[in-house]
Amino acid sequence: MLTRRSVFRRILAHPEARELLMNSLAVGEADSALDLDRVAEHIPDAVLSRRVYRHYAEENRHARLFRKRLEGLGYSVHPLPPELDYERAAQRFGMGTPKARLDDPTPFSTDDLVLFFSGSKAGEERACAEMEGLIAGLGEADPETVSLLRAIHADEIRHVSYATAELQRLAAEGRREDVLRTLRSARRAEARAHRQVSRAFMGRLFRLLGAPGWLRLFGGLAIDAGFAWRWLFPGGLDAPLVENPMPVPGDDIEGAALGSPTTSATMEGA
Repeated sequence: MLTRRSVFRRILAHPEARELLMNSLAVGEADSALDLDRVAEHIPDAVLSRRVYRHYAEENRHARLFRKRLEGLGYSVHPLPPELDYERAAQRFGMGTPKARLDDPTPFSTDDLVLFFSGSKAGEERACAEMEGLIAGLGEADPETVSLLRAIHADEIRHVSYATAELQRLAAEGRREDVLRTLRSARRAEARAHRQVSRAFMGRLFRLLGAPGWLRLFGGLAIDAGFAWRWLFPGGLDAPLVENPMPVPGDDIEGAALGSPTTSATMEGA
């Protein structure tokens, strides 16, 4: 169990560990769609609202795909224990739009949009990184799951890109310092949530696998190192990874105001 792939081979060979991994993915994708429809209802701009609602629909589709895969393996989706609830931890640490703001029917202000898209970008950057790690770890051991992960990863790249494009638009309207400050705060909040949930997940998984104490220690140190890097170097506002990442009806008319830049670049600070 010295390499990522050897760990994943052990997970796939252990029914309870495999169920824990796949159920976490299914629930995580379902949770990532939570409240996106409510956010869309708060955005007065029709085109931008449709973009957010499309994001909501795609996250729901991901959850359905993972649920189908889980059921195909003979398992069923069930709630995660509180310590593995990433969305709750992210909210607690201040990433994204608070629930209380969504309960307020007042339309989103520019400040609200900066906060929402900063949180969305930070979360989607993490989703991309997690997908890449899973694809690399599973390799050829589970080609059906890897194929599903690759398709979802492509969507996550678009989600990062549309959030980035909207933040660039807001920055160009004279809010650059606000955008940078809020984005860095969101990445740090995300890092705290990811560290907490990753440590809990690793502890549970390694107990199932009967991993030795030294491996648990090494895994914890690796999680802490990733957290420290994200906290100390939260990065700035980069460029979208793909062009026109979230096209919706109405773009032809209003796309000049809401369209994404055509530059492609590597994510900074992800």
